[in-house]
Amino acid sequence: MITVTDVQRAKARSQIYAFLAQAFADPDAATLAWLREMLPAAETALAMVGGTESRVALAAVCSEIGVLDEDELSAAHHRVFGHGVSGDCPPYEGEYGHPHIFQKTQSLADNAGFLEAFGLAPAPDLSDRLDHIAIELEFLHVLATKEAYAHAHNHGEERLAIVRDATRRYLKDHLGRWAPAFAARLESKAQDGPYAALARLLAAFIAEETQALDVAPVPAAAAPFEPQPDDEVAICDGCAAAAVFNPAMRGEP
Repeated sequence: MITVTDVQRAKARSQIYAFLAQAFADPDAATLAWLREMLPAAETALAMVGGTESRVALAAVCSEIGVLDEDELSAAHHRVFGHGVSGDCPPYEGEYGHPHIFQKTQSLADNAGFLEAFGLAPAPDLSDRLDHIAIELEFLHVLATKEAYAHAHNHGEERLAIVRDATRRYLKDHLGRWAPAFAARLESKAQDGPYAALARLLAAFIAEETQALDVAPVPAAAAPFEPQPDDEVAICDGCAAAAVFNPAMRGEP
């Protein structure tokens, strides 16, 4: 029997993924205000589904965000990511365990397949590689939203099984595989400030998610950074669904 707890848990996971997706997107003039506005909801969500480590990490994020202004957030983002693809902590899956352009292309194609399978299309004004950390987080936000919707509308076990299986496979083959390495490199590069705190939150929450969903991704390390002509311009369009933040993709529950 479907319970309210099932709906609440899926909604909570969706809120955390949405918060992280926006936090790791390139900041604009509205980003800081949005993150501050959503912090209470993220704290409530983590209290429901998160562990001690992720809650402590979110408290640190809250402290960091509370003393920043918009220019400081943008400056912090530039310090760790720079322009183009950073060799220190690249925010793209293809830079982790995929040293050759063919492997990167295959990874992007697999990401595209996941999105298409759930009726998602790029937002009209978005141009970025599908394997950006923010877009992958947003996709998991969409899946959690779909799970909550299926619970709330009693869509049956078959639809729930499809969403849950996709979530597990995506964590195993994509985000869960490279996010820990990305978070470690990001924290090392940032040292302190908002992105170091966000790196710790990302690592803690993904670890908790993979454990809760009984997923064991094979960890990937960042490949030696060798810019190629294909990497010069990130032109792969991103994805996502109805969300309260600036979505990268469009779709229906």
